Amino acid sequence: MTRDGRVIIVGAGIGGLTAAVALHKAGREAVVFERMDSLKEFGAGFTMNSNAVTAIREVGLDKAVEEAGAELKRFVHHTRKGKVIAEWPTEQISRNVGAPIIGISRPGVQRILRDALGDAVEIRFGHECVGVEQDADGVTARFANGAEEGGAVLVGADGSKSTVRPLFDSTERHYSGYTTWLASAEFTDFPDGTHAQWYGPKTILGAHPIGGGRTYWYAGYTTAPDGSDPDPKQAVLDLFGDWAHPLPAMLRATDPRDLARSDIYDLPRRETWGRGRVTLLGDAAHSMVPALGQGACQAVEDAIVLGRLLGASEDDPAALKEYERRRIARTAPIVKRARMQGKLMQGDNPVMSVVRSGFFRFAPKKQVLKGFEEFLTFEP
Repeated sequence: MTRDGRVIIVGAGIGGLTAAVALHKAGREAVVFERMDSLKEFGAGFTMNSNAVTAIREVGLDKAVEEAGAELKRFVHHTRKGKVIAEWPTEQISRNVGAPIIGISRPGVQRILRDALGDAVEIRFGHECVGVEQDADGVTARFANGAEEGGAVLVGADGSKSTVRPLFDSTERHYSGYTTWLASAEFTDFPDGTHAQWYGPKTILGAHPIGGGRTYWYAGYTTAPDGSDPDPKQAVLDLFGDWAHPLPAMLRATDPRDLARSDIYDLPRRETWGRGRVTLLGDAAHSMVPALGQGACQAVEDAIVLGRLLGASEDDPAALKEYERRRIARTAPIVKRARMQGKLMQGDNPVMSVVRSGFFRFAPKKQVLKGFEEFLTFEP
């Protein structure tokens, strides 16, 4: 078991793989451990906003992302019956910050990252981290299969239900009040370049193209946690099957095997994410509700900043402290804003629905776009 200067990354999601690419580009040895037995192509899609495209440009993968996905140029809000409430020309933000907004599949981004790693960084599957020990010289990770690995630094990039975080941080996740269904479908009857959302009582449904003739969609429903669906597709159709065109057809075109339900949680701000030679990244550090489309985007930003700091490091614990200082200052306000935006969008009571409608109808476009531009700008 060697320690040397290697960085142990726990989790092969978008954040963990981006960190591996960034560290390799910066000249640091890295190895990735993933609890699953292969790089599963799961997860429907997401909005890779301009800040994440700018960030991933630092490792030369922005053009691959743009080619694999679909550029989104406008954000349109509707009632559930199809009446347009507001339209925001988000391409103005793209021009101002110098990077497009891309709708893309999560598996597509994983493939881009995996291809970028090639044989330079090993991914070891079937390794669930269950323990971490460290001293002044390094850190040792222990896995459920009995394996151990030593390194200079360990990064927990293992998602909202991280096994690394509880080893150092007892903070409980906070339930948002709603659950979501996510999927993508082979479906082209959707406006090009458009990210759209429809709103109903206690419900929201959004969708946008992700390239390759597919449309990503997500649906939210205000309800108690820990619910289950004997037939998830039917559950979605029961809630949204009579909404405006083209939503019923899009839902019916969805393969139920591609449909996933998740209760939505976030984490409050903490002033540290780890200890010594251990830190966190992405949802493991700052789980947030999806209302701003920033969960995966902030994980990409984390990874690029971490790679830059560790690549130039002569004192890894100090570099991790600086990483956390920068990233907590960046992500904590976004987590808070996403929480507030989620409550507005879900509209779980008549008063909130009226407030939401008024905001979309009467908020000055210039002011709205300026507000979004602030967090769609990546400054490492």
